[in-house]
Amino acid sequence: MASANRYATSWESFWSTSTGAPGEIFWDADPAHAAQEDLVLFQSHMDPQLTMIDLGCGNGTQTRFLADHLAKVMGTEISPAAVEIARTKHAAPNVSYRVLDVLCPDDAQILHQEIGDANVYMRAVLHQLSSADHATAIQSIERLLGRKGVLCLVELSSAAEPYFAQLITQYGPPPGLTRVFQHQITPGMVNENDLDVLFPPDRFTLLGTGPSHIHTVHTLPTGEVVKVPAFYAVLRRLQN
Repeated sequence: MASANRYATSWESFWSTSTGAPGEIFWDADPAHAAQEDLVLFQSHMDPQLTMIDLGCGNGTQTRFLADHLAKVMGTEISPAAVEIARTKHAAPNVSYRVLDVLCPDDAQILHQEIGDANVYMRAVLHQLSSADHATAIQSIERLLGRKGVLCLVELSSAAEPYFAQLITQYGPPPGLTRVFQHQITPGMVNENDLDVLFPPDRFTLLGTGPSHIHTVHTLPTGEVVKVPAFYAVLRRLQN
């Protein structure tokens, strides 16, 4: 639990000191350029009657967008402050928000018992965890999916690290990214080459994968919006 508590402390510090100012949250892109593009990738694979869980929902921007297109959506976050922001700023009749630590599989199981099988949307979450914690997080995801749920994963690709290096060399670190580091949040790396290790073929069926981007709020002096190289994967649990 020490690892989980470290994440909880850092993210609560981050979200509890967020002001809501435009551009403050580096990855809080316009949903029309984030969740909309992702929705196209996985919508045909999933049962639309299942609840969609936006795992790591942040302030709920993308969660609220998903609710315009899906019957029932739940945003989950490790930080109570983030959940409160989401409830306040991005409420809707078919949206709920809940504190959930992805490193507590028993809590994921309790949620599954409450709502049944669910689809899971996870945008740029796994790379925030240490590689030592990935297996536990994926165990939680398995419990949330159940037999019928589909996972839509969007993560940084192998091209992300050199992209950031060049970006910082040319223009300096984006303020929104600097703020993340100030709260002792030290993202790691996950990329497309890790898929078979993270989601072994004897436990998951890969329904689709390909290149994508993580849209951000940061605009360069050139007028270009920073879009971090990413990949997507659509998976479901293997049916034995």
